[in-house]
Amino acid sequence: MIIVQVTEEDKLFAKQQIEAFKKIEAGSWRYSNVEAWRGIVCEILASKWLEENFTVEKPAKGLDNSGIVDDCDMVINSKRVEIKSATKNYFRYLMPKIHDVRDKPKDIYIGVKYNETVTPNQIQILGYIKRSEILNYPVKQNKGAPYYEVPLFKLKSIDKNTFD
Repeated sequence: MIIVQVTEEDKLFAKQQIEAFKKIEAGSWRYSNVEAWRGIVCEILASKWLEENFTVEKPAKGLDNSGIVDDCDMVINSKRVEIKSATKNYFRYLMPKIHDVRDKPKDIYIGVKYNETVTPNQIQILGYIKRSEILNYPVKQNKGAPYYEVPLFKLKSIDKNTFD
């Protein structure tokens, strides 16, 4: 597991991205009482760590408020990479939406968890899972679209061969 400290500037940047996103049609459906900004913090900080440790062909940009849907968060070694976040420390699953996994496939999903129980807060880059593996997990549905329920402990550690 890789741990990265979260700064107040990281939080502010992410909250500003969420506010801008809420103003476009795609952002109007957001659930209430969800601290989505934590997912942005996870994506930005995890992507910075990945950029420092791997050759990135397409860097992450965070939440896009242009209304244009991107096909992945990053590209590393020609692999489409999606960063998925568990936004509270007690969360135990990644929950990629079925529609995204089936219809907008990425090669590798990076699992990150936001830890709000420590000061300063931190993100934990837990590992990765391939799309082909996600397809074997149970389908669940709670508030919105159905999703795969992937236990965080099933993620594999990121190493120099992850994106080969």
